[in-house]
Amino acid sequence: MKRTGKTWGEKAELFRNDLCEVSVLYLKPRNRCSWHSHFGKFNLFYVNEGELYIKLDNGVSTEVHVVPEGGVFTVPPRQKHEFQTCDKAAVVTEVMFVRYDSLDIQRELLGGPLNE
Repeated sequence: MKRTGKTWGEKAELFRNDLCEVSVLYLKPRNRCSWHSHFGKFNLFYVNEGELYIKLDNGVSTEVHVVPEGGVFTVPPRQKHEFQTCDKAAVVTEVMFVRYDSLDIQRELLGGPLNE
């Protein structure tokens, strides 16, 4: 597992390929990441411990979403955002992924009960 120190805490990368990255973020209290966006990636945040604040820039004002422990929040591509903590540390699982295509399947045989 690759661990990287960040100004806001530490990132532990669990998995990465050309379609997806899964990391655990260990966020220090009263810290934030930079304002940023991604060209083609979605960000999914699952809050394992603590509370996460996600700020979105909608072009006119800033929206703040509070994600409680056990909560999930997804940020779409090209959406300016940042995450931050308040007075307590947080542990967050972050999944970054590209758009899923439900039609991306070629069935050979239908599934179902086995005829033994």
